[in-house]
Amino acid sequence: MNRHRTLALRIFVPALLIMPIDTMGAGFDGPSTAPCSQWSSPQGQFSMAAARYTAGGQCTTYGSLGAPRTFPYTVNGKYSGSIAEETIEIAPPSTSEPSHPYGKWTTRYSCASDPWLTPDGPPYEASLLRVKCPVVSRTGPTPAQEGPRKGPDGKSLPTIGQLFALWSSAKPMTAWTLSIAERQALAAKRDADLREEKRRTDKRLKGGIQQETPFRTSLSPVVLAPTAGQRFLNQSPVPIKLMTPKGWIETQVNLDGTPMIAGRIYMVRLERKDPAGNWISHTTIPVGAVQAESPAGYSGFGAGVPPSGITTPGAWRLSAQISSPTETGWSDWVEFVVLAPVTNNALQAPKGFSK
Repeated sequence: MNRHRTLALRIFVPALLIMPIDTMGAGFDGPSTAPCSQWSSPQGQFSMAAARYTAGGQCTTYGSLGAPRTFPYTVNGKYSGSIAEETIEIAPPSTSEPSHPYGKWTTRYSCASDPWLTPDGPPYEASLLRVKCPVVSRTGPTPAQEGPRKGPDGKSLPTIGQLFALWSSAKPMTAWTLSIAERQALAAKRDADLREEKRRTDKRLKGGIQQETPFRTSLSPVVLAPTAGQRFLNQSPVPIKLMTPKGWIETQVNLDGTPMIAGRIYMVRLERKDPAGNWISHTTIPVGAVQAESPAGYSGFGAGVPPSGITTPGAWRLSAQISSPTETGWSDWVEFVVLAPVTNNALQAPKGFSK
């Protein structure tokens, strides 16, 4: 069922005084010859990227003998990044239909806010508008497609394209006639759509994390240094050099495409054997990837701050995991040896070789 609006308006067009008439406002020919009418309020679909609007209506022109020809039009609007765009389209007549204007009219505007949602003054009263969107660009069909338009008395009237241009001179055509209640309904739809989009996004991200976590925790870093069986002097640096797990995919990269390693943290746990031959915990230290993955590795253990930062003679072992931003499993243990300090007696030559 068509919905029409009667608006008390006055707008001047060159060589034409447009009087108050039905529906889309200024530019109408007379109370009984409204050239276009809108079927319903624009419907909105909203996302974080853009707001999109659809509407439709019909227009009427008159043939050479004064017979009316009615045909539909559709409207698609969009608002994103301070740019509003509206495309009005009339399909060409079929071979069984009388000829009528057709084509596509697209207008782009620079708008500080969404013109479909922002409350404004009375429709078509340009002097009272609070929201005015400068036209950035406007395109339309050829004059042959648009064709001339005449009234039932045969007198020439502004073309459909000229009327569309008039009705969309300060903002999108379908943003003109919205009432406060209709704008509020669109705003409520926007809020609901954005909540649903956030819910779906959160669910998708959560699902991705849940799928990724078992895979990542099944991986473990590669310990490049120390190597198995490597020997170090007591209380001397023990370089710890690590590498991301085999099959690791970097999810954070810099603008140049290189891995973003600054936020990656390794946890390194160290154990040593007690006199009874049991492995006991010595310390667990956090090591940033910038140091751990450097050519020299991390050198803060072995000759560091006592007691946890220094070594003692005996058997040692080391294991590592990535703890942030994504936690992995622990690597296999790598055993190394810390030698007892060399005594002066050990440096003396055997008596058989003395003079």
